Amino acid sequence: MDRGFPLFRLPGVPLTKISRYMHLRDILLVSMASKKSAFIMKSLLPPNWFNLEMKFSNESEITLDLKGTWNPMKVKSQKNGDVYELQIAQDNEVITYRWTSRDFKAIVKSLLTHFALVFNPTISIDFETVYSQEFVIRVLQHVKQLNLMITFLKILSGNISPEGYKYILEMHREVPELSLFCEVAAHFKYRVRPDFKVDDFLVSDGHWMHSEDFVNCKKVTVLHRNDYKQNTYANPEVPRALIKKWIESECRLEYLEVYGGWLGIDFRQVLLGLEYRLVSMRLLELLCVFLQNNRTIRILSKCRNYQEMRWEEGDS
Repeated sequence: MDRGFPLFRLPGVPLTKISRYMHLRDILLVSMASKKSAFIMKSLLPPNWFNLEMKFSNESEITLDLKGTWNPMKVKSQKNGDVYELQIAQDNEVITYRWTSRDFKAIVKSLLTHFALVFNPTISIDFETVYSQEFVIRVLQHVKQLNLMITFLKILSGNISPEGYKYILEMHREVPELSLFCEVAAHFKYRVRPDFKVDDFLVSDGHWMHSEDFVNCKKVTVLHRNDYKQNTYANPEVPRALIKKWIESECRLEYLEVYGGWLGIDFRQVLLGLEYRLVSMRLLELLCVFLQNNRTIRILSKCRNYQEMRWEEGDS
């Protein structure tokens, strides 16, 4: 009886070279044979090469991408009745492995756990369609427990509770790219901490935001896709405080764009006393865009050494 080739009895150097000629799918399948296999395959793989892209939609897909010569590997989802499946297929579409459960969250967590053990990837997560808040939060909590670094997070989740919204903000305050396409209750109030340093932060419901809190982000975009009349940033003192803080402190903010309804703000009053103020700081550009009916108000400042802040108004 042929017992096959004793792969794991080879010395480390030839075994590492062999692994470079294996398809990622085969590496994953070998690693799933046992815990010992998982740890051996992990030891053969180069560190900091892998990124896991998770897209949750009507046709959810998980892609393991990487540097080097390997081709990406895809894991696709399918639902048969009330049973969910995550499938690994060969190029000819023949299924070589599947995770099945009536609980989609359970198989996603199982796959994440194994990928974290073997590949230790960075991870980008896109909740592209509306999933329940429980599913979103449980997946994010599991990623946190696995100590995986999130490089991109997008959430489209309809309404979300104040507690869930606060958790997302607090636990992902250093994610390079964070997009929140979800609404939160009108009474929600929250001030982010100084260590909130998202590089690219996009919010569709920003009625709760204090713009000056986000000076340690690089780019902030607020779309304002709700009908709340009392936006925090509708108070003229809010953009004034932001501009003053931007001038007087060493902050990371390079770009701020806020869309809203009729704000009724006289920006000459907002900038009163600041428009001829001399500033000395590194080259930065701060751009605030407020839409008022068919007019666009811009506060634009470019600073190099000593230059004045100017106010300009233009048609949209």
